[in-house]
Amino acid sequence: MAGLLLFSAVPLLAWVFWTALAQPDWRVAAVRAAVVWAAGTSLFTELLSAFHLLQFWPVLGFWLTVNVAMVVWLVRRPARIIGSIPGESWRHFSAGLVLLLAVLALVIAAVAPPNTPDVLAYHLPRQMFWLQQGSLQHFVTLDERALMMPPLAEVIQTHALLLSGGDHWANLPQWLAYVLGMVVTSLLARELGGGRRTQWLAVLIFATIPMAWHEATSAKNDLLVAVWLGAAGWHALRMANAVATKSTDWIELGAALGIALATKTTALIFVLPILAVIGAVAWRDRTRAWIAAVLILVIVGPHAARNQAWYGTPLGRQPAEQGGGQANESVSFGTVTSNLLRNATLHLATPSPALNDRLRRWTESILRRIGQDPNDRRTTLWFLRYGIDWGPEHEAIAGAPAHFLLGIGVLLLILLRRAWRGPPGRVLLLVVGGTLLGALVLKWQPTGARLQLPVFLVLAALIAWAAERLGRAAMVAAAGGCVLAWLPSSETQLRPWHTAPTIFATSRWENYFRFHPRLRLDFEQSLGALAKVRPASLQIVSRHGFPYPLLQRLREELPETRLWGTLPEALAQPPSAILVVEPEANFPAEYRPPGSAVSYRAVGGLTAQRLYLPVAAEQPATGL
Repeated sequence: MAGLLLFSAVPLLAWVFWTALAQPDWRVAAVRAAVVWAAGTSLFTELLSAFHLLQFWPVLGFWLTVNVAMVVWLVRRPARIIGSIPGESWRHFSAGLVLLLAVLALVIAAVAPPNTPDVLAYHLPRQMFWLQQGSLQHFVTLDERALMMPPLAEVIQTHALLLSGGDHWANLPQWLAYVLGMVVTSLLARELGGGRRTQWLAVLIFATIPMAWHEATSAKNDLLVAVWLGAAGWHALRMANAVATKSTDWIELGAALGIALATKTTALIFVLPILAVIGAVAWRDRTRAWIAAVLILVIVGPHAARNQAWYGTPLGRQPAEQGGGQANESVSFGTVTSNLLRNATLHLATPSPALNDRLRRWTESILRRIGQDPNDRRTTLWFLRYGIDWGPEHEAIAGAPAHFLLGIGVLLLILLRRAWRGPPGRVLLLVVGGTLLGALVLKWQPTGARLQLPVFLVLAALIAWAAERLGRAAMVAAAGGCVLAWLPSSETQLRPWHTAPTIFATSRWENYFRFHPRLRLDFEQSLGALAKVRPASLQIVSRHGFPYPLLQRLREELPETRLWGTLPEALAQPPSAILVVEPEANFPAEYRPPGSAVSYRAVGGLTAQRLYLPVAAEQPATGL
């Protein structure tokens, strides 16, 4: 339960800001608290990392001090109470439905273990190394994703791991982002001039975005980066609409942009439209604008420096077979159009394979007419091929059909009515700018819908604003359409809550392997072999494997076994054992790691994983 200290700081800090505001607004306080919490966690972790003090007692002491200090401060302040939800019954219905979704997502996030493949492959394994070495420094691994990717989401999870001793809180940061996303969307709707009905409609529209719903119960980082960008976009709109800006405005904007860039590299794409919105204001207030720029550099600088020292570039390098090479290799009107069309069809899949095939062929015919190959390697990720797949319950490929179609309608409405001046025009710049830049920079991929979450978060507010302009019937239709379109995605394939076997009827260990049940037996066999060998150090060889469940069990059952790869020890001493966790790998009888003077021999039977011991080791004593 000590892990709660990390997350309880968010509502406490929001309460502190709320009581301190001259004009109390709990939503503004909540956004400010979340941004300060994330930025503070990042900076404090970097400070600990510099001295290899990313350990239990320093982290526990920090969060105890922070929580106690805020409680003491609040006790000495006069109490304030958030009022009830005013207005007609349909607004109460919207609030009730949103609350139901938030509670259901919280239950799923708390019960289900982190089991998204990417999370098991590198998001959580990198945290095992950080915990062992007490710092965020790079380590020796074949999976570059565990090194070069921005670390903030995993830093927050690492604090929870340290405090709780397990991964029971690993999904909670994304759930917090889900709730915070509702708050940010309502503030964006208010900045557009929308009333309370519009703001509640924006919340409901955001809450029913299928990609956001799936991410709310996972341990990935796409929803977190979308919400940080949404918060930065709201700050930019508020500052652009204001008569004058203050230093605190620029601090909050810089912190929001900094934590977005420290969470996921794709934030670079969506930061540019935000900078365009705030550009004129920054030019008028250049001195204060530098505050935001410096704060961004302070937050993202440490990880960029580690990448620079390791790879020779602050962004790092990622092989194409590990999901790298995502930037378009050819940029032209045709390639951008190709990506826009293919990205659009991510949200237009239907339950009918025949209709999907017809839409695919129609899209391909348009692309060929403009001289584009739908499977062009220069604009298509890795070896993937263009297609349209119906999978609303699959977090990797689920789209948002209702939200997408409503968004197209809103864009047409704004163009026809020429309503692009003022706040609507600025929000439109965020949506269109983010969409175009995404198509310009990123290759098409079938799992690309989740990368568009920053656009859909802002679009939710714009849809609500437009529906209000069209009248009550349009608002009810927009809400009903989004809820109905969400229903096929109400169940996340890897974390089912009403389809047997549910996450409640299956052990936590078994739920790790929802995406590949056969792996459970392989890991159990490897754990048995390691328990007999009890190596002093173990190298995990994995590029496409999912080693986290094994690492977590090793941490619990063989705490004396260290993960090999920590520097500088890895340069001085070879590992005591090597475990290959690589699907479809060819296992030689003997193996010598590149640059090593030690040869290793395979022991035990041939499975999807294989254990190697030094040739000089006493093989019969292992009993394998």
